[in-house]
Amino acid sequence: MAQKDYAAAIDLYTQALALHPRNAVFLSNRAAAHSAAKDHASARIDAEAAVAIDPSYTKAWSRLGLARFALGDPKGAMEAYQKGIEYEGNGGSDAMKKGYETAKRRVEELEADDNVASSRGGPGAGAGAGAGGMPDFSNLASMFGGGGAGGGGGGMPDLSSIMSNPMFASMAQNLMSNPDLMNNLMSNPRLRDMANQFSSGGGMPDLGSLMSDPNIAEMARNMMGGGGAGGAPGSGGAGR
Repeated sequence: MAQKDYAAAIDLYTQALALHPRNAVFLSNRAAAHSAAKDHASARIDAEAAVAIDPSYTKAWSRLGLARFALGDPKGAMEAYQKGIEYEGNGGSDAMKKGYETAKRRVEELEADDNVASSRGGPGAGAGAGAGGMPDFSNLASMFGGGGAGGGGGGMPDLSSIMSNPMFASMAQNLMSNPDLMNNLMSNPRLRDMANQFSSGGGMPDLGSLMSDPNIAEMARNMMGGGGAGGAPGSGGAGR
């Protein structure tokens, strides 16, 4: 380890563990060698085995915290460092407390990012379809000839511009709470014909003519919230 020959160190710790499989120190030291070699997944496995064998061996908690943090699990890292602080006693060592505070700051940063995303587009904005996130518009975009990123070339208009319109934002909110609306939208034969015409170079459809179809108009009303101007939100009983 001192010579930074981490592969040789890992090999020697592995030989030691073949003789003493439940030695928490060997496991913890091999975890440190794995981390130094940037193999954080193996480091986490060894460190978790070490703390399971001897929870009082605090170096193993520190190495577990480092591995979890490097693997993008700052909350898990916080828990490992907290355990290390508890077993060290007297408020913990400076190194353990520094690890805990670093992981805690990262957790707070991620939570702040989530809050910003939620305030801009509702729960789970940008997360993709399902789990309460924005619906997946890829199928809808394909109906209009593909192209979700920018206008031009016969592709889908810029979705960011569309979603800045309050009407379309309201429609998206309702699609999030009632995925059946998207299924109905995609199965409408007139919309399918319109999509085929558009993808064949026929240009943007006449939305006024489209809305004269009572079935499509009804779907649009549902996407806008249904029930008109006095309806109570959610009164339609959409399940979750």
